[in-house]
Amino acid sequence: MKYLFFLLSPLLLFAQKPMQTRTQVLMGTFVSITLPQAYKQEITKSFELLKRIEDSLSTYDSNATLAKLNKTHHVQSDAYLSEAINLSRSYYDESHGYFDITIGSISKNLYHFGEETTYAPSKEALQNAYLDINGIHMDDHNIRTDKNIIIDLGGMGKGYGVDKVTMYLKEQNITEGIVALSGDIRCLNNCEVYLQSPYSEQTFAKIKSKKTQLSISTSGPYRRFANTKDEHHLINPKTASQGREFVSVSLFTTANNTKIDAYATALSVMPKAEALTFLKDLNDIGFVIVDKEGKILYGNVTDLVDIEWLDYKENPTKPSMSKNNNTNADIAKSFIHPDTTSPKVIAK
Repeated sequence: MKYLFFLLSPLLLFAQKPMQTRTQVLMGTFVSITLPQAYKQEITKSFELLKRIEDSLSTYDSNATLAKLNKTHHVQSDAYLSEAINLSRSYYDESHGYFDITIGSISKNLYHFGEETTYAPSKEALQNAYLDINGIHMDDHNIRTDKNIIIDLGGMGKGYGVDKVTMYLKEQNITEGIVALSGDIRCLNNCEVYLQSPYSEQTFAKIKSKKTQLSISTSGPYRRFANTKDEHHLINPKTASQGREFVSVSLFTTANNTKIDAYATALSVMPKAEALTFLKDLNDIGFVIVDKEGKILYGNVTDLVDIEWLDYKENPTKPSMSKNNNTNADIAKSFIHPDTTSPKVIAK
């Protein structure tokens, strides 16, 4: 999820407990975990859990299970990788093929997104790239892929990491805090987020959760591209070309970051009519999206969040909104998550 510059600036609405936040670089991004100060050990263990997940799902680290699978097309079963692939298959079906983890044959093998050097492949290379979700074969002991299949779990991996950490924290009976992997965020209790323009540092909306365990995922093309911004990392697996209809997508639901991370990725590359139909059918998932003309569209939010539209004067993306919106006007502070880029660059 990921990757927007329609940025999220989260603030927890804590009670009186003193909180602590720690940040590390994991899974190709900045990971921030905020918990009550009494849970220092649980923060440490959460980072350790994410490192184990990274060791399974990473394409950056040559020793990671997925990196080995992409190189040799055969590895022994790995619990995290197997689960992530099975979930991705279901999201492929649910998104009508717009979420396809075999996009790695383009995103990784041709563009080399996430590496220090990226490339702009030819149209012929793009059209000849081999994508096939059915080219992944698993049993109880092995994971195999067809010869030309390259898997990229970047479209759901951070959401998956958020879900695993919050599951661990739930087992420890921790009910206050926030887990944030770039634009994939889980608020354990009530929280607020600011939505930032894809064109500047201005914020145009404040979102206040109505429920605990609010999951948030974002997607946008702003920071990851090859030679030009048109060659960004959000690629339609059906056409091998970049998604053009939306400049940012933000989704909200309860307790399922993996799903909305994948859905946000899929929506970013769908044709507009298909995307709006898809969103209309997702009664349990709220959305705020910005289309290529700068128009803001939102829906399914009533049971999940309150939206306060902020004064926003930047052209050409002035929000279009109803005068009848009911919003809250709570005071909040914010911080901004940096966008995902090359892990080696982040480390520097």
